[in-house]
Amino acid sequence: MQLYEYNVALSEVLYGLLHGLEVAIRNVEHHTLTASYATPTWYDKAPLSRYWKDQVQKAKRKAGSNPAAGNVIPELTFKFWVDLLSKRNKNALWIGRQLKTAFPNTALPQEKIHQRLKAIHLLRNRISHHEPVLTAAKSLYTGDGAIALPELLECVEWVCIDTAQWMKTRFRYAEAERILREVAAMKISL
Repeated sequence: MQLYEYNVALSEVLYGLLHGLEVAIRNVEHHTLTASYATPTWYDKAPLSRYWKDQVQKAKRKAGSNPAAGNVIPELTFKFWVDLLSKRNKNALWIGRQLKTAFPNTALPQEKIHQRLKAIHLLRNRISHHEPVLTAAKSLYTGDGAIALPELLECVEWVCIDTAQWMKTRFRYAEAERILREVAAMKISL
């Protein structure tokens, strides 16, 4: 029962961090692609595959009678934004300096950025589906491996160091660290 309680508490405190991270990633990709295509409805001009076009159409339907970008963008899933950074979109969307514009504070290649965000997406889904995220090693279980808590914040730092610092102080980061330390100190095999 104690591990279950820790898992619930950790999931709860991670919510704010994941929320902020998702919004930061979504917004930076949208703003970068808006500048690249010179329109906030870049998704209508970009060479997206059928899968991404279908996702945009779904988001437009959800946006209702006013499918302006400000209503469509929040309707696109985190998976959509993560997958826009996948290898298959490297030459279609992230040519030239666009990637460095979106993520100015990292020299990581697109594939590494995508891998990290994909792991965070898996973690986010585990939390959303009330699945275990605890490990015995002060990391977070994604269902396909583990990710360290500082790696979540680092993704926001890639976009904006000030935003990452704000999130760290306002979204219960220290509480997440404490929970992970306490679980690791139990020396239980999870």
